Amino acid sequence: MSDEVLVAYATRNESTRGIAAAVAEVLAAAGVKARLEAVGAVGDLRAFRAVIIGGCVFEEGWMPGAHAFLAAHEHQLEAMPVWLFVSGPEDPLPEGVVVDVPPDLVAVIERISPRDVALFAGSLQPHHVGTGLRILSKLARSSFTEHRDWGAVERWAEQIAEELGGTVKET
Repeated sequence: MSDEVLVAYATRNESTRGIAAAVAEVLAAAGVKARLEAVGAVGDLRAFRAVIIGGCVFEEGWMPGAHAFLAAHEHQLEAMPVWLFVSGPEDPLPEGVVVDVPPDLVAVIERISPRDVALFAGSLQPHHVGTGLRILSKLARSSFTEHRDWGAVERWAEQIAEELGGTVKET
């Protein structure tokens, strides 16, 4: 086992990857070695001392790639520090809101006992979708939006860094 932390993500439109990258950056700034990987690119977890997994909510469930990752690595995850985050609602989340965990995640959370599960608002940008959806969006007078709360992501990642022995700078 190394001293490296895996930050793995499953994404559909890159919003979740952006959150995972921000988490990895905060860890690195705190002196915690972090490797950012798509869940499909991850092999054996024995090389990591902890894992942070992010997936987006997709059609009322967690991204299928995240499920496959958890199924493939469940026994290893049960024996190490794990954090989960879910990205998905495209509307801003009011401060202090409590959101139900998607039902398909409940059993997973019980089995691997993550140290924390965070929910972050997502983002949908024109470059994330095909031309047809962009045209439909314009016709419906709908807009693409960025609702990720980077401050909330940073605070969550700083808490993880502190738990992992990193040095978080006071701001």
